Order: sequence, then C-alpha cells, then structure tokens
Amino acid sequence: MENIQNLIKLMQSAISPIILISGVGLLLLSFTNRLGRIIDRARFLVKEKENGNQSEIIPIQISILYTRGRLLRIAITSIVITILLASLMILLLLFSHFTNLDIGFLFLSFFIIAILSLIISVILFLIDVTISLKALKIQVKEFI
Repeated sequence: MENIQNLIKLMQSAISPIILISGVGLLLLSFTNRLGRIIDRARFLVKEKENGNQSEIIPIQISILYTRGRLLRIAITSIVITILLASLMILLLLFSHFTNLDIGFLFLSFFIIAILSLIISVILFLIDVTISLKALKIQVKEFI
C-alpha cells in the first residue's frame, strides 16, 4: 500500500511538467504556423520580383520577412528547449524515485532554465508581432 501511495505522489509531481509541455506545445504550434506563413509570403514576393514587378516595397518586405523568420526560429528553438527540459524533469522524478537520490538542485535548475527559455520565446514573439505591424504599416501607408 505504501508503494502505491509513493507512486501516486510521484505521478502528482510529474503533472506540472506535463502541463507545461501541453501549454508550450500550443505556443510551438502557433510559432511554426507563423513561420510557415512568413516563408510562403517571402517566396511569393520573390516570385513577384522575378516576374518583373518593380515595386520598391517588395525588397523591404522580403527583408522584414527574413528578420521575422530568424526571430521565430530562435523562439521555436527556445520553446523546444522548454519542452526538452520539462521532459527531462519527468525522467528525473522517475529516476529519483527508483534510486532514492536527491536531485532537487538539478530538477530546480532544469525548471528555471525551462521557464527562462519560455520567457525568451514569448519576448521574441512580441518582437515578431511588432515587426509584423510595422511591415503592414509600410504596405498600407498610402491608405492611412
């Protein structure tokens, strides 16, 4: 009976990293969708330029899209690091349960790094949104 109680406590401890993975997974999906749209739009603008469109806005827009793509790549990398560390935290919990080793410091370190990675990715997302709105303003400036 005591083993079952210990196992229940272990599973309860593993819930937090699992929830973190679920929430961060949705951010990852959002970021990859944004990156896909950026890539598609950049390819479209490059084709427009190759087909002879002489608009002076196209090179500016391509440059902005490239910058946004780089930012999102870093944000996606940060999100993946968060997911990796949350997964490792679950493994550490299981490992410590079966070996009775004190892994509190390592677990806490992984958690802090995971949250910092999450913060970095969200900041980069906000920067991407800001740049996106600046690009829109360039595109529609004659209509405003």
